[in-house]
Amino acid sequence: MIDRLYKLIWLAVHIIVSIYETLCFLYLRFQALIIWSYDFWQNSASITRRDRAYLLGCKAELTKLPKHLNLIIGPDQLGCVNESVVTNILSYAQILGIDCVSLYDVRSEGVSVKQIFKRRKSYWKELQHNQFELGPEEYESTSKDINKNGCNVNGYARNGNIVGENGSLCNGNAYKNISSAHMKVYQISNEDNRPLLAKICRKLFQQRDTSNVQKLLADRKQLEQHISEELANHMQWNFVDPDLSIIFNRDTCSFGVLPWQTRFTEFQTFETGRYMNAENFANVLYKYSKCEQRWGK
Repeated sequence: MIDRLYKLIWLAVHIIVSIYETLCFLYLRFQALIIWSYDFWQNSASITRRDRAYLLGCKAELTKLPKHLNLIIGPDQLGCVNESVVTNILSYAQILGIDCVSLYDVRSEGVSVKQIFKRRKSYWKELQHNQFELGPEEYESTSKDINKNGCNVNGYARNGNIVGENGSLCNGNAYKNISSAHMKVYQISNEDNRPLLAKICRKLFQQRDTSNVQKLLADRKQLEQHISEELANHMQWNFVDPDLSIIFNRDTCSFGVLPWQTRFTEFQTFETGRYMNAENFANVLYKYSKCEQRWGK
């Protein structure tokens, strides 16, 4: 009798929680629809100016900014994280001066950073496989290579950046003499995580009888250093560990990102159904800015 009562109570609580989560999701989607409808009728240039002014105002208030922003897109289909969302985040990060952004999409048909760059009117180049450099966004150019002010198409001039008569840079991406800097963007694949670690350990096992491996096995620190160097040589990433990771999923999970890649990372879960705009992106940064890392003290 008591067991049946417990099961009935558990079922009732489960139904109540499910209804509450559904109502919250519908509310966030309705709110997202309203914001999207408002932006839909706005000019892209006015939206850019509005977001830039807002983010630069927030930047003056933030006590700290992440140098490396990590984005993890989970398998939650209700997250609705598409190329448009990632494009907006890259633009926000560039306005704020974040040095690099890494993306890890666990979905089978996820977001491709390279495809995003191909659609953008901006300077970008592929440093190596899945590693890119993104420059300021370009709006106008009167010729294929050089415009009337002597700037080439990616916004560089022969003698540096040129300011036109309207007070904007040649690439049209300046605000109060502040222009976006170049930013590194890395797309993390599944092979860069646990499969890569297993591959390195398998190689060590196959060479376990050699003197070099025996020396490594005798000293744990040297073994850890060797594995870290092998990982770095394979991935060829020249950036610091992520300071902030935004998880687009219902549950908080690193989804295979190696632990020593996120040793000092602050994880923030972006609520499923919420609209990603400059205000909500800034709210995540405000939460990160208030986090105090005591380093075990």
